[in-house]
Amino acid sequence: MNDLSFLVESGFAVLAVIVAIVVAAATRSAWVSAGICVWVLLAALLAKSGVLLRFATVPPPIGLLILSGCALTLWLGFSSAGHRIASLPVSWLVGFQSFRIVVEILIHRSSTLGLAPPQMTWSGMNFDILTGVTALIIAPFASRVPRAMVFAWNTMGLGLLLWVVLVAALSFPTAFQVFHPDNIWVARFPYVWLPSVLVTAALLGHVVVFRKLLKTRAIL
Repeated sequence: MNDLSFLVESGFAVLAVIVAIVVAAATRSAWVSAGICVWVLLAALLAKSGVLLRFATVPPPIGLLILSGCALTLWLGFSSAGHRIASLPVSWLVGFQSFRIVVEILIHRSSTLGLAPPQMTWSGMNFDILTGVTALIIAPFASRVPRAMVFAWNTMGLGLLLWVVLVAALSFPTAFQVFHPDNIWVARFPYVWLPSVLVTAALLGHVVVFRKLLKTRAIL
């Protein structure tokens, strides 16, 4: 493993752990925090075991992992713990999504190393870095700009996230594959934390922003 490969691998691992800790702390729940820890470890163990590389299975295990993660994230977003996250200042909730800048840089670097398929990068079909960049721009003013602007930004960010997840899914080597080359790197550790931790954290961020905006007539 060369130095760049080590940095990229370490970057994914460290970023995923930091994001998971931030989300767990924001829930202010020991039980939810424990659940997040179990989820992070479970994804790592499944990747280490090699079971996620069984793309011939219908549905593939990596697909079940992603769907399970999204379902649990939606549950968390609309739970009492999600309410506590949504009670944070909107500037914090928007600014949180800036971690996606680092994610996209790591994916791009992974592509140059032959790990991530090019369609998963900003050079291909992934434009998610726009969410991270605009989060940094909007966050300082999020409590003062029109509520509709934050709503539109959040909708854009969610759309870009869902798009890249779709591209990733249609790049798996299954009967439904549309894009090439194969997207199998996310089935290995620590890259499995991209869909299981980083994507779910981004999804949760959008859910709680919508929850905050729809519950209040004015941004607090």
